[in-house]
Amino acid sequence: MSVIFKTKIEATLTNSTLNPNETKALVTTLELLNYQDTETYIQAKNSITNQSTTSVFTNVLAQKLYYHPEVYADQNQGLAFVASWFPLIDYGFYPDKKSSDLLVNFLKFSLSLLTSKTVKKSLQTRVFNVIKLLVQSPSDASLPISKFLLNTAFDTRDYLSSDFIIQQCLKHDILNGQYFVNQTNQDYTSHSFKINQTFVDHFYLGDWTQLISNIHHLLPICKPYLPNAYNIIAHWFTDDLAQFYATNLDYAVQALQAIKERYAFIEDKSDALLNIKTNEGLYPLLHTLANKTWDSGDVILFKLNTKNLTQTQLDACYLRLLDWLTVNESSNFYNETFKDYAKPFLFDSTTNALPVACIPFWFEKCHPKTGIETQKTVYNDLFLHALTKNPKPKLPVLRLDNSDFQITGAYLITTVFKIEDNLKEWLDPFETAGINNPLNQFLILMFYDAREALLKLYNEADCEVLQSFALALAHSATETSDTIKTKNLPLLVSILSSLCKTSGNFTRVNQIWALKNIDHAIKDQCNLFAQSHYINIKAPLKLNIIQSWYNFLGDYYYSLTTEAVWVSHMLKTQGSRTGIYFNSLKDDVTFFLNKSIHRMLHFHKKSKQKQESNSVFTTITTEIETYLADFLQELNPDKLDQHTTKYIYNYSIDKSYGFTDNNTLDKTIANIYNFHFKEEATTNINILREHGLLTKIDAKDIPIDNTLITKALHNLENYKTETTNNTELLEVLSTKIVAFKSWLTQDTTGLQARFIQALYMTLLDTDLAPETPLEPYGNLCRQLFVQLAKDSNMAMTYALGLKAMANSGAYSDPLKTTLLQVINDLNA
Repeated sequence: MSVIFKTKIEATLTNSTLNPNETKALVTTLELLNYQDTETYIQAKNSITNQSTTSVFTNVLAQKLYYHPEVYADQNQGLAFVASWFPLIDYGFYPDKKSSDLLVNFLKFSLSLLTSKTVKKSLQTRVFNVIKLLVQSPSDASLPISKFLLNTAFDTRDYLSSDFIIQQCLKHDILNGQYFVNQTNQDYTSHSFKINQTFVDHFYLGDWTQLISNIHHLLPICKPYLPNAYNIIAHWFTDDLAQFYATNLDYAVQALQAIKERYAFIEDKSDALLNIKTNEGLYPLLHTLANKTWDSGDVILFKLNTKNLTQTQLDACYLRLLDWLTVNESSNFYNETFKDYAKPFLFDSTTNALPVACIPFWFEKCHPKTGIETQKTVYNDLFLHALTKNPKPKLPVLRLDNSDFQITGAYLITTVFKIEDNLKEWLDPFETAGINNPLNQFLILMFYDAREALLKLYNEADCEVLQSFALALAHSATETSDTIKTKNLPLLVSILSSLCKTSGNFTRVNQIWALKNIDHAIKDQCNLFAQSHYINIKAPLKLNIIQSWYNFLGDYYYSLTTEAVWVSHMLKTQGSRTGIYFNSLKDDVTFFLNKSIHRMLHFHKKSKQKQESNSVFTTITTEIETYLADFLQELNPDKLDQHTTKYIYNYSIDKSYGFTDNNTLDKTIANIYNFHFKEEATTNINILREHGLLTKIDAKDIPIDNTLITKALHNLENYKTETTNNTELLEVLSTKIVAFKSWLTQDTTGLQARFIQALYMTLLDTDLAPETPLEPYGNLCRQLFVQLAKDSNMAMTYALGLKAMANSGAYSDPLKTTLLQVINDLNA
């Protein structure tokens, strides 16, 4: 500045026109400029005689320093002149209004030179350092220079100048922070670069629409990936701006359009404007986005800016997205926006964000007949995993009327698909698509959820349609993955079970039961279903059901109990019920009973023959015997004819095949036989007695006579040497103790004393003690001894003898305890 100062300015700085305070300020000015060696400085310095004079920088002095139009005439000289102001401005000596206006005019005029390469970067930097100080200074220069910068930056007609100012403002952080306005009497008020009414008044004469239009115009204009005007104005956004958009929705729509253009042309995804909010927490632009018709740009905005959306706005946006995917014959499916934004967004969406409307949308786009093949795969992938990914067979929670809504099968049937009266027509296209089709997998889940209500929602004919649909899907699973089978087949069986709960249609029951052959996952379920129909205790028995039991016994036997597994339950539990049923019939059913019993014994015999080779046959043998025992015990004997009775009886006494392990069944058959053949009963008892098969006869039918008693006494006296311990004989005597004791009192041969003595000796036999293999025989002996000896003349003697033996120390503790118990029983 030395040349400019000496040639242009120094001459104007005579102190003859300055008062002492101004002169003192001039001295300070020259010192700041390092001009202490000039004549002007020396004169000014010497003219101040009062050392207490205060420095006052006035407009007069400001004009002497800053107002020099002749300097600005040469632009290069003018730029150097402005750059030299830095120490003065930094000190607080600011230009007056006249000088400030002149500076602004010069900057406008010389802007093209300032942006050119002929001006050194260092000069540019010094000039903008001065400009920054002026903008942030409490002076008349702050507002006009701020207006100059703002207007130039936002005037895209001169893109080079606009961009230059923008870059310099960003570089020097100029249009950020504070600016000052002169109110009155040099009273400067500070204001922030924030969009509010004051800001609009200062820079746009109070016209909000001009400011908003400028912002919208600027958003899509700049070089991609470079700082631009948006980086300046983004710091200005306030809740006042948000309130303007909230009350001027047309401008909110324009703002969205500008933001979308910025995304498209500049690829800048900054979202400061989009996410402005009011004092009340409303995001007006997001609210507008949620309530307008969408184009591709709106889809992008939604994908990239969901974090500040309220749940209500989010709900609306999902609906707008579905609308966008539907318009123009779904042409938006094929554009890049769907591929890059909508598709990944939907794929990442959780079910509790999706609207209920996505279900009819999905079914429309992927319908087996009307859906477009190129779209089916994509939409099925998008929605299947979201709507059916719950590990439990449960429909998802979706959004409806701005609330979480638990979807139910009944709701889908009656409200979404509306298939109460047109089920067959609606289901036909889906049935042919098979279980692999994702829509069918969702329908399975739907009908499964509604299974308890299906019989109320549909009449008999529609239930038949639904059963056929479910069966067809189940059979189509033979050529699908294990995952789909495991997940869907159990649901289909549950649906069919609900629809057939009270069905008497065993053709359909068998169809459902046969599904077990498709996959092991439903084997038990199908077997239980069949059992619930073939063994239904809530429904009356019928001959055809019983006939089925006996028929399926063959399947149960030949499959080694792996087929018709419910037959096992039938054999164990339905014998008594069968007997009661036949007792209630008035018709003659002897022919049916004859065939049924023959069939039972046929499989019993075959199982008996093979049980040593395979324990499964032992199980079958036992189960058949359980059924026959329960059945024949309940059945009135007169329901069987003599031919069948004799056949059962002969089978039971046959040692090769009989019921040697089921005394109850043997006795029941003997009773039935005695009912039909009373004359032969005594003869048969003697035969059984000779063969040691008294268990075949009920004890009440065996007479107490000399033969029986003599045989029992012989066994007691010789069981050790003959190694026989016939419990059957003792059981009969104990059971008929009254008749036995009566017989002994009439005997004159001394059998009573021999009998009691023989029993007494068994009490002291350690081989018959507790915890030995012969304990059952010993228990019967002790029981029979007490029954005979109690209250007799010898009872006291026997008690004393037993007590001595018990306390002798010769016996184990279990036997000692047992002997003492016998003594107690005798003395009781």
